[in-house]
Amino acid sequence: MFKHEYFAAANTSDGFISYFDRVFDPSKLDCLYVIKGGPGTGKSSMLFRVADAAEKRGYEVFYYYCSSDPSSLDGILIPEISFGMLDGTSPHMTDPVYPGAYDTVFDFYPYFNTKRLKERREDVKALTDKNKLLHRRSSAYRRFAGAAEAEIASIISSCIDNEKLSAAVSRAAAVKAEQGSAEHGQISAFSTKGKITLKTYEEQAKIKIGVCDEHTSAYLFLNGLKEALIKRCVPFYYSLDTLLPQRCEAIFIPSSGEYYCITGSMAETDRSGYGKLINMKRFVKAELLKNVRGRLRMCEKIRDTLDNEALRLIAEAGRVHDRLEAIYKIAVDFDGVRAATDRIIELRIKN
Repeated sequence: MFKHEYFAAANTSDGFISYFDRVFDPSKLDCLYVIKGGPGTGKSSMLFRVADAAEKRGYEVFYYYCSSDPSSLDGILIPEISFGMLDGTSPHMTDPVYPGAYDTVFDFYPYFNTKRLKERREDVKALTDKNKLLHRRSSAYRRFAGAAEAEIASIISSCIDNEKLSAAVSRAAAVKAEQGSAEHGQISAFSTKGKITLKTYEEQAKIKIGVCDEHTSAYLFLNGLKEALIKRCVPFYYSLDTLLPQRCEAIFIPSSGEYYCITGSMAETDRSGYGKLINMKRFVKAELLKNVRGRLRMCEKIRDTLDNEALRLIAEAGRVHDRLEAIYKIAVDFDGVRAATDRIIELRIKN
């Protein structure tokens, strides 16, 4: 069975962006559990266990991974039984919208050994505060990197042969499909483990099409394709760039099986990984590019320096978070959590 894997949030140059309200809409479910707990208390393990039980009973599960730590889950959806669970703790604070009627809180606090936690309260406070500070600093560098990237995008846009690009976009958008709509399914994240891209679209695709970048011009093609598909009412899925979230970074069209993604320049790209390549250099006017190449290289160097520092800081935040989890792990009744998980499975995951 194909595995649906996405992110429901993103660390961007605009700060932390949550898609939780859209992804986990309680009005579209019979039941939604909002989990409240702390780091390392077993929230993600509960989600994985419920998802595993559902799959063993033949249900299709949508997995939503944590954009900061992709080894953990933020939530799951099981459409066939109209059921979902999500982590409603920081940084994506979520509370029930229709308490008891559609959604309800699952509280981990009864499973805490508060005596042990109070013994380590100064460590908990120091690590929590340090983790938040590192995330804020990382976000600041991401914001500066985004400003440099926006300048690059502005410069390269002035060098594009728009008529030629529009023609290529129109050809790509000319797919046969029943009418439908666009759906956002985020497959990338800027995380404590680095820049991550899930293979959700790639594993469904019949053909992988690489848009070979030229000073971020590939986003112009994908943004254009996104708008053209929307205009033609072609159903498709798309993912957004985590640096500048206004930009489209990937598109999957189920009717044609085409998966468009951004790769390096034509010279840097291994053709064996793609069924087709689109060389963005074709749409850049060489005589105009020559005049701005120095500015582009300067901005690209600044962007990369800032983004690398943002990556270093968020990785450090991940290590601090691991130390915080270690404190909580010795102060949680995991047998109680497992028993509670079994009750949820028995109650909600019907045979």
